[in-house]
Amino acid sequence: MMNGRHVAAAAILALFLAGCGSTDLVPTGNTHYPPWGGLVQVLDKPPAVNYIRLGMLTAHGGWADTETAMIETLKSAAAKVGANAVVLLGDRQLEGRNMLFMPEYDMTAMAIRTVR
Repeated sequence: MMNGRHVAAAAILALFLAGCGSTDLVPTGNTHYPPWGGLVQVLDKPPAVNYIRLGMLTAHGGWADTETAMIETLKSAAAKVGANAVVLLGDRQLEGRNMLFMPEYDMTAMAIRTVR
């Protein structure tokens, strides 16, 4: 049987192990696409081909979230809004600390749909 100390320890452990908490999307236009089922490309600058900006994505993560994990979160969120590529707008950035003083990070990308 768990006593109060065990419950508190389990709650603290859950906070430490929490992954990317959320992703925010700020749409940049009125264009809507169905979810993208293919590969979402990761770019470090806008492509040379024509594209439509669908929105700005920000992934929020904790101390255990690697940059690779946050990019995967951005790709998943982008695919849900029909994007077939994300343009990274920098590296993972320290944004503050949680109530246990553990670092929290953000990573931002532009969700785009290339058109040919």
